[in-house]
Amino acid sequence: MKKKTIFSIIALLAVVIIILLFVQGNSGKTNASKVRTGEVKTETIVETLSTTGTLIPNQTQSLMGTGNVIEVSVSVGDHVDKDKVLATYDNGLQLTAAFSGTITQVNIVAKQADTNAQQGKPSIQLDDLSTLKVQLSLTNSEASAVTIDQKANIISGNQTFSGKVAEKDPVALSTQSTAGTSTSLGAIVTFDQAPENLFSGFDVDVDITTNTAENVLALPIEALTYNSKNDPIVYLIKDGKAKETKITIGIQSDKLIEIKSGLKEGETVILSPSSDIKNNTAVTKE
Repeated sequence: MKKKTIFSIIALLAVVIIILLFVQGNSGKTNASKVRTGEVKTETIVETLSTTGTLIPNQTQSLMGTGNVIEVSVSVGDHVDKDKVLATYDNGLQLTAAFSGTITQVNIVAKQADTNAQQGKPSIQLDDLSTLKVQLSLTNSEASAVTIDQKANIISGNQTFSGKVAEKDPVALSTQSTAGTSTSLGAIVTFDQAPENLFSGFDVDVDITTNTAENVLALPIEALTYNSKNDPIVYLIKDGKAKETKITIGIQSDKLIEIKSGLKEGETVILSPSSDIKNNTAVTKE
């Protein structure tokens, strides 16, 4: 009986030791969520509006005639000088170039009547293709952000050209299509230098610089989230815990957002916080 008792005591002690070792081995472990982090820094933020426009000629002349055509002296693709006579009619009318440019449409034939006016087409179209500009159709929110003389980058394929907003229509126009009615405001972006290897009629991407804030507090935009009241917040890391912090924000780029209040330079914030992150959640950096 004594031997059995001793063996029982030894076995019990062994179990207790194993339990103690297991508890001790896990005592340093936590349920902290691993998070990616960023830092509040002083930055320069450039806010841009990205849109799409259509390349159009710098100048356009739609010439309209009436009567029987006696002579047509140009063809599509011809370059003509200012004041050149392009066509003559039997009533003495002459169609004359108002500027030097390229003939892009010829819709009349010699010894035939000109009926283009009834069809809403020009008899001859003259375009200045020596340089182009970009026609924009802005939405309501875009129109409020765009002003004359803002800098712009015009992107076509792997080419980027500098330019600026040169014109902005005073009134928006509505257009009817099979998809319904759409309303937009016209604007023009011009090139700083005449581009090469671009063609009128093609679409290009346009990035307009709408605002710049220099030497301001900023954080990575992926740190920004919103609470149930739709207030902008971030989660700071303090003493190993996430701290919900309400902030006031300013302009933003595709990577950074301006912080007007609520944060200090050098503070650490959680990037792309998951739904598991709440106020006072234990966290650790990845």
